[in-house]
Amino acid sequence: MTINLFDQNTLELLFVAFLGIFIWRYLGVLYSKKIENESLVAKTINSIAYGMTTAIVCKIVFFPENALNLIPNIDRIIPFFIGIGVFLFFSKNTNLGLIAGIGSFSIFIIIRNYLI
Repeated sequence: MTINLFDQNTLELLFVAFLGIFIWRYLGVLYSKKIENESLVAKTINSIAYGMTTAIVCKIVFFPENALNLIPNIDRIIPFFIGIGVFLFFSKNTNLGLIAGIGSFSIFIIIRNYLI
């Protein structure tokens, strides 16, 4: 399957995606001052955002397409869990978990391609 930018379906998909993001951000700006951080609405929106992000990352790690599919499963999955473990162990520090995950992924790639 190839995607052509000037294909009618591709343009429609891009437009719908743009509208969804634009409307979501506009509503966020519009209502951000009126919603308390600890309210049920804020927690629901936060949960949806985390769920969507988690689903995208899991799809990329466990069911990759294109170039990432060339990397062995073990070289993607172990760094993924290392990053999550560091994130949870160090008081939910997002940056540290991200650095640990990317760093361990890089080390796995270097070892497999240049040292073995």
